[in-house]
Amino acid sequence: MISKERRKSILYAFVALLFSIVLYFNANGQSVQDTLSGNEAYTQNVSDVSVQLLYDTDQYYIHGYESTVTAKLSSANRVQLNAEAIEDTRMFRVTADLTGLGEGTHEVPLKIRNLSSAVKAKLEPDTITVTIEKKVTKEFEVTPLLTTESTPAGFELNDLELSPKKVTVTTGDQTLEEIQQVVARIEPAMITDDGVDTRVTVQALNSAGEPLSIVSDPVQVTAKATVTKPTKTIRLYGTAQGTPANNVESYDFSFSDIEAEVTGSESQLAQLGNSITIPIDISGIVHRTTRNIDIPVESGLSITPTSIDVEITPILKTSTENTSRSNSGNSGNSGGSTTSGAGSTPANSSSSTTRHSEETQSTSSEGSNESSSETTQSSSQPNSQEDSSEN
Repeated sequence: MISKERRKSILYAFVALLFSIVLYFNANGQSVQDTLSGNEAYTQNVSDVSVQLLYDTDQYYIHGYESTVTAKLSSANRVQLNAEAIEDTRMFRVTADLTGLGEGTHEVPLKIRNLSSAVKAKLEPDTITVTIEKKVTKEFEVTPLLTTESTPAGFELNDLELSPKKVTVTTGDQTLEEIQQVVARIEPAMITDDGVDTRVTVQALNSAGEPLSIVSDPVQVTAKATVTKPTKTIRLYGTAQGTPANNVESYDFSFSDIEAEVTGSESQLAQLGNSITIPIDISGIVHRTTRNIDIPVESGLSITPTSIDVEITPILKTSTENTSRSNSGNSGNSGGSTTSGAGSTPANSSSSTTRHSEETQSTSSEGSNESSSETTQSSSQPNSQEDSSEN
């Protein structure tokens, strides 16, 4: 049987255990609840969360602060966490309350508003530094700003104009005193082969050429200009490509233009040299043919004209077979003459032809008879030699 003192000890131990359990759940209730229900704590970092400033917008101009922060979100509810992480479905916002602060530079704490009770958030950074100035407005003329590296070597911009030429600038009173010029900076990417025709953001610069914080109305102006590029006159040459016809020995090319104007950067024109070779396809051409052929140029260059007409004239091979056949026919007609006799026939024929030309030009009938007589004698001399050789 348990004694009275032992029963009291057991009772005190049970009460102590009960209090320990109650204290544990009180301290770790949410964690235990999540563990018992099978839930886990989810986290997600959300960057570029906009900071909203609360101040008198009619009286003050604020600048010099980080406009976005990063929020580290955590929740046991994954759906609720995703809803706050996405900008379109987000309910919370980050604010900085500047009301009650005067002109100057201040460090202001950031606060999270309208955050769901199921989500916790921590901001990085949790404070921002702002500069407060009195708000002022003034009209400025906009100057186009073009640096030497904005255009390729040798290119020149002509008649550069901005529209509108003046803008209204809103800024702080201290910043306004630092403004040296209001500019529209022309960047190299804005310049094309046709010139400039683009929208350019307005900037205010101090004496060191550094941009200042302003609000311009309008924010951008239109910049337009034409461009002049270096040009070079080059010669055009043709080169045959392809397979010529069987009976063609070579081809002659006749160009409609033998020179062209090339436009481009100075470096490209220097690499181009003084001529361009045009490939001409002569495959299958057996008759005189005219074709229009594009003049090849590298990317970044333009050429005038872009194409030329080329007259292609094939030069046929000389046929030695026809010549030998013609000589054989003449030997047959001479009635079986010897080789030497046949060889003298073309020469005689040539002599007769020459004399026939002289006879045509002569006006004396007596001269004609004498010339005919000489021709007869000349023709009979070979026969006399043959008879002599036979004797």
